[in-house]
Amino acid sequence: CDAVNDGTGVVLDMDADNFASTLQEHPFVAVSFTASWCGHCKRLEPEWAKAAEILATHKNDPPIVLAQVDCTADKNAGLTKDLDITAFPTIIVFRDAATDGEVYDGPRVADGIVDALRTLAAPIVELMKNVHEVRAFVRQDPVVMLAAFEPGAAGLRVYETAARRADIRFGLVTDASLLPELDLPGEEDIVLMYRSFDERIVRFDMDFTVENLNRFVDAKSLPLVAELDKTPENRNILRRVFEFRAPKVIAFTNFKNATERDGIKSAMRDVAALDETKYRFVLGDSAENEAAMKYFGVSPDLLPAIVLHETEADKKYILHRAEPKGIASWLAKYDVGSLDPSFKSEEPPNSNDGAVKVIVASTFEALVTGSKADVLIEFYAPWCGHCKKFAPVMEKVGHKFASNDAVVIAKMDATANDVLDKRFMVKAYPTLYFYQAKTDKVILYDGDRSEMHLIGFVMKHSGKTVSHKEDL
Repeated sequence: CDAVNDGTGVVLDMDADNFASTLQEHPFVAVSFTASWCGHCKRLEPEWAKAAEILATHKNDPPIVLAQVDCTADKNAGLTKDLDITAFPTIIVFRDAATDGEVYDGPRVADGIVDALRTLAAPIVELMKNVHEVRAFVRQDPVVMLAAFEPGAAGLRVYETAARRADIRFGLVTDASLLPELDLPGEEDIVLMYRSFDERIVRFDMDFTVENLNRFVDAKSLPLVAELDKTPENRNILRRVFEFRAPKVIAFTNFKNATERDGIKSAMRDVAALDETKYRFVLGDSAENEAAMKYFGVSPDLLPAIVLHETEADKKYILHRAEPKGIASWLAKYDVGSLDPSFKSEEPPNSNDGAVKVIVASTFEALVTGSKADVLIEFYAPWCGHCKKFAPVMEKVGHKFASNDAVVIAKMDATANDVLDKRFMVKAYPTLYFYQAKTDKVILYDGDRSEMHLIGFVMKHSGKTVSHKEDL
């Protein structure tokens, strides 16, 4: 390895030569398998390094070591193939020198990485022998599981299997009298969740299977209504709320108006209590969450507002001027498919005669995917320096094709308009796509951003040429 790390904050550089010896040296290693050309890898790299620094401040037993492997290096081709690495970045956790690690699918930001890896590195079930250890355990995190089983109890294996999840710590006592805040003399096979919110202690009372226990943890380990704030103690809860697979229902209201705030929160709690995993509810102060409101397209003049966000489909439904009594019926309309998605869109320009046509969300279908012409479209951000430098190039390309009705050169501010057609994935600025009208095909442009290369790209995919009066 290029550096020695026993939890001192360094990310190890691993390769085919030192891979096995590094696993022998360190009992817990999380390895990020990357590619030099991968944008997601580049975004992960500083978070991975920051996580290593944070982990160095914790007393982890065993020490948690972070490492990386460049899969594009020739010497690592065999290692990449042996581990079946087909996507980047792939993170694998290796324990006790074993070369068949487990794929990590947790958070990709530093704080989340730290929390998840500390949970994975801890004993699957933490055994406590006295009341002092138990009290410290239930106070350490906002949510923990704690069970009382006698050694060899049939339910213990189920509990240990469920404990392999990375988001919640599982504790164990062999004497139910050690369970804090309860008086359960003589009882056995007790499974409890201790929480810092809502009802303090919740008891698991379903049939004792791994599936049911995981369902219980999913349902009970988050508040009925989480608050959208930046306090450190709330960070992990919010991360898990937004990672949860269910649609998110986010209310923005004025916290200075206690009647309005409490009314909205109470109505959301009532709906959440009916089915704790159908939605995840979040309440935010409009004064503290202006950026989030802008992202979702919420008008600050029409508060309180409710946003229902389908994360995977990235669809948004907005209820402005929401009233507590109307929240349940509005969600019922969503359940039966009678709500139309909302989307963020600028107003179309009064005049659109420039060489580069201005597209907004409300005109995207008509002017791009519904057009009979082929379209080269740039998705940009007004604050993006690269976009500003690129703008004159797009203008020149637009002028080259200005007299050709079969080709349109266009642009859209992707910060002020939702990109509704998910074939146009925008993860960086500027991003360029070519829409081929005849085939309904969407082609990403990832070449040189010069006038000559762009014109050649358009001509290749459209079969059209620039005006004969123009020179390349």
